[in-house]
Amino acid sequence: MTPENAIKILSNPLRVAVLQWLKQPEVAFADYQQLYDFSEYGVCASLIQKKAGLSQPATSLLLKSLSDGSLVTPVKIGKWTYYKSNNKNIREMSAQVIEYVNNI
Repeated sequence: MTPENAIKILSNPLRVAVLQWLKQPEVAFADYQQLYDFSEYGVCASLIQKKAGLSQPATSLLLKSLSDGSLVTPVKIGKWTYYKSNNKNIREMSAQVIEYVNNI
């Protein structure tokens, strides 16, 4: 991912919020229940939708942009998709953005 694309993804406050939620899902989704433990597959897209207050199509677009940027990892189980934070890629992206900004 280019630094420009990373900055574009991070320019949306809700995308940043979702990344923060997925970093500590046990805390962010403590009031929500799902079939699997958060540490196993991540958070169900429907829970992210509820917490964000978005429609299903808007949630799908938001999660697709994070997934396309490799910042989250989707796991499909049956008809449900779960999302986990890809912390390694987030750290790499952060370093690229910092280097990019320092070279301006």
